Amino acid sequence: MARTTFSITYYCRQSKTNKQGVAPLEMCININQNRLFINLPTKLSPKAFNRKRKPAEIDDLLNLYRSKVSNIISQLLIEGIPITANCIREYMRTGGTKSITIEQLCDEYLRIIKKRVGKTMVPQVYKRYELVRDFLFEILTPTKEVSTVNNADMVNIYHILKNRFMPSTSAGYMVKIKTIFHYAIDNNWIKINPFNGIKVDRGTPNVEFLTVDELDKIKHLDLSDYERLDRVRDLLLFQASVGTAYCDLVNFDVSRIIELEGVFVYNGDRQKTGIQFTTVILPWGLKILDKYNGRLPIISNQKYNSYLKEIQRLAGIETVITSHLLRKTYAHTLLNNGVNISVVAKCLGHTNTIITQKTYARPVDTFVASEVGKMLKQWEKE
Repeated sequence: MARTTFSITYYCRQSKTNKQGVAPLEMCININQNRLFINLPTKLSPKAFNRKRKPAEIDDLLNLYRSKVSNIISQLLIEGIPITANCIREYMRTGGTKSITIEQLCDEYLRIIKKRVGKTMVPQVYKRYELVRDFLFEILTPTKEVSTVNNADMVNIYHILKNRFMPSTSAGYMVKIKTIFHYAIDNNWIKINPFNGIKVDRGTPNVEFLTVDELDKIKHLDLSDYERLDRVRDLLLFQASVGTAYCDLVNFDVSRIIELEGVFVYNGDRQKTGIQFTTVILPWGLKILDKYNGRLPIISNQKYNSYLKEIQRLAGIETVITSHLLRKTYAHTLLNNGVNISVVAKCLGHTNTIITQKTYARPVDTFVASEVGKMLKQWEKE
């Protein structure tokens, strides 16, 4: 193994003196006859520095820097990193982390997860990561070094998100930002977790759904002059009768419907998560399937949600109708007619009842009164 020669020299040049009479302290590292100058974050009086007998505080400072470089060299040896002047400078500047920009971090992470699209990740989720990246570039300079990102940066980002979006959306952004930066932490590009002490608040979901009266208004709405809306209404009512996400409705396969004890059951796999679900088709949904001979009049998700707004306006309904609202409507219909929440979770394709309870379950007053009324009647009998 070749021997490494190493020496340190300090300079405080009179030519770089400022108005206050001080100049930056420079360190010259000489390794194997390769010299590298580093400006240290210290300014001294050149007159005091250049005395034959330097003041004790200057000697102590020089010894401190010399000791720091010696420790860095020891760490480089432990990590098996070549001992070069550039490596020492990088270690002194970033604490041993790799110098990588936010733009480089995002590009690398998105390149990795893009390989999962179509396998363990749907395109919509990847698209959200792209939106998160664009937001980061808006708030933080893309050329900013990842190693310099700190807790104050993340507090500011979360503050902006909460002012710009609803709690659930801002929380979703923060979770993805944390995922990206944890990748940097795992790769030793950041030494201190910038998310320490930050708690992401998802807020309390506002569970909305179409009531029985609102569904009746839609069912009896005269759309004879709106052929395209008539087909969309059928899609709307069918989705509210089966509870699938629209992306799963697009792939609806009537051959997977089976009849069990007079109930028509549909088995499928959620496109978003790959989780299997077993849902029951409510009676009016079966009529719609018969109307189209099992081939639903599918359109794009964007057009679907746009046309739903038109139906909402024509029906005079205040609740904003979206494809996801119809999934909530299905869950509400089952829950408020006494179906066990674990069964509803299975119908929706949830892995447990927590998300079903938190996002979809909100009993209406009549159901609460009815259930408590049953208990009171039981007491009277006793």
